[in-house]
Amino acid sequence: MILNIWRVTDGKSGHDSQSTGLCQAIANLTKCKQYDIPVISFFDYLKNLILKKFPYGADLPNPDLIIGAGHKTHLAMLSARQVRKGKIIVLMRPTLPLSFFDICIVPKHDTPPKNNNIILSNGAINTLKYNEKKQEQLGVILIGGPSKHYRWDNESIIEQINAVVTICNDINWTISNSPRTPQDLMSKILKLHYKNADVLDYKNDTNKKVRKLIFLAKNIWITPDSVSMIYESLTSGASVGLFDLRKSKKNRINNSIDSLISDNIVVPFITWEKKNKLPANNLCLDEAGRCAKIILDKII
Repeated sequence: MILNIWRVTDGKSGHDSQSTGLCQAIANLTKCKQYDIPVISFFDYLKNLILKKFPYGADLPNPDLIIGAGHKTHLAMLSARQVRKGKIIVLMRPTLPLSFFDICIVPKHDTPPKNNNIILSNGAINTLKYNEKKQEQLGVILIGGPSKHYRWDNESIIEQINAVVTICNDINWTISNSPRTPQDLMSKILKLHYKNADVLDYKNDTNKKVRKLIFLAKNIWITPDSVSMIYESLTSGASVGLFDLRKSKKNRINNSIDSLISDNIVVPFITWEKKNKLPANNLCLDEAGRCAKIILDKII
């Protein structure tokens, strides 16, 4: 049996990492063919849902699984299933009722109800694999940007980056930004002319390059707003530090980050300052593989 998978994508890097990671994990367990369907327009999919149409996959075989991450993919998946059948697997807790979807993979920190169609995950599923042969002298710094969860502070982030790079001067660092990173922050970092740090711009460098560095690097620092990057780094087996930012308000996202800190899985900058040491990562996470096995057990 060959599973036909329709992966519905909104084009966002973090969401694509989740849906691609799950598709890859399923492909590792059984024969399948993957077809990517980009989201076009909310109103088009709403109209299609009402009219019971789905023209976008007309030349594709009927799906066994329809997989997507991100709110913009939800109506597309629902209208696709209505016309072409298949089972919907949604990643992250949807805003629509959970009962609308066949399987929901929801992070534990979202505290969903105990329904039969819910699979709990440790953070966000991703494409990374555990690497037991990490390079001690390689480090990565991943910078997010303003979000509704934390109060962004350019100067504070620059000061913390400067401390990490200068104190850990035996490590070769790569500093990478993201679409949310303020441009003036990167301009200021470039002016520091570190001898032991390179700067990557997401506009010029591929996600594959950054993820390869995450896979290889032993030491990774991340701004706490970048939840998907935190779990990608943990999945890779890296030791992870988090830069300090003030919370905008207490919510499930920063509560989940606080849990990682209290369990000594990641270390905040204020704690690292005292010993200049990141904790060993003994998690051996493979959430994509674990969830893929559960899905196949449910549908086969």
